[in-house]
Amino acid sequence: MPRKSKAQAPPPRSESPESLRDSESPGSRRDSESPEPPSPETDLYEILGVSNDATADQIKSAYRKQALKHHPDKVPADERDEANKTFQQIAFAYAILSDGKRRERYDLTGSTSEAVDVDEDFNWADFYREQFSSAIDTSAIDKLKHEYQGSEEEARDVLAAYDTYRGDLDKVYESVLLCNVLDDDERFRAIIDRAIAEGRAKKHKSYVEEPAKKRERRVKRALKEAKEAEALAAEVEEKQSGKKNGKGGKKTSKKNDGAMGDNELLKMIQQRQATRAEAFFDRLEQQYGQPGRKRGAKMDEPPEEAFAATAARKTAKKKRKTDA
Repeated sequence: MPRKSKAQAPPPRSESPESLRDSESPGSRRDSESPEPPSPETDLYEILGVSNDATADQIKSAYRKQALKHHPDKVPADERDEANKTFQQIAFAYAILSDGKRRERYDLTGSTSEAVDVDEDFNWADFYREQFSSAIDTSAIDKLKHEYQGSEEEARDVLAAYDTYRGDLDKVYESVLLCNVLDDDERFRAIIDRAIAEGRAKKHKSYVEEPAKKRERRVKRALKEAKEAEALAAEVEEKQSGKKNGKGGKKTSKKNDGAMGDNELLKMIQQRQATRAEAFFDRLEQQYGQPGRKRGAKMDEPPEEAFAATAARKTAKKKRKTDA
């Protein structure tokens, strides 16, 4: 079956503390909906944005980046239905292409249902849980950031976003992975300016004539988001401290309180994701004829949510050190 070469996924939106708070609300539509697995004819290579001859490492890397870019908690409420579908397809594509036998069957038949049937004893729920739990590591975001930032891939993404949005840096920052206006503005401008000087990018009016006030507003928004991230982390710390010591109890030290805050935030996010994950694999069993399988334990959350938690805690810790 012929495959398409590497495809560009639509640009994502940046994470924000508000999106985390919104997704915490009980009874949200996303928590109660029943996701649909991809159709048997779905091009899994295209979903991950890789070619059909991609190596295992390339597939793993593409999966992590796509999952991070397209997580449902990163988009406004009116876009979450579509984001859910995209994220579920990304997870499913990785489940097939990361396994040698399932990938071989998929390559031969071009059918996701055929690939699923290769291993009759395979437990999809356990696979989902194990993959995502292994990604929940405080070093994961640092590793990905180290590999991505300053790379040719990041430069390509910056220039692609610059061209797509015709020089609107607000939208560029919304779409590029793991970027921060406060840290990356000068670096991104250097990438764009060099490309313009070399004739690889156009001089979009929105960029070359950007008003100073617009740039100031962008910086102010970034500062506000950093403070909100700190506040979110502080709320979690306070809640955990109250649970540990009882009502009216003495607070733990900042060091211990912060460590517990990390764990509490992860637990809150994990609980929020469990229903959607279970529903997704129920649908897989119904569509691909795998009834009666033993279901594993509740699934841990996808990696992007751990990244969000880590980012919030790091911002808070950095701020406390500065104020000390």
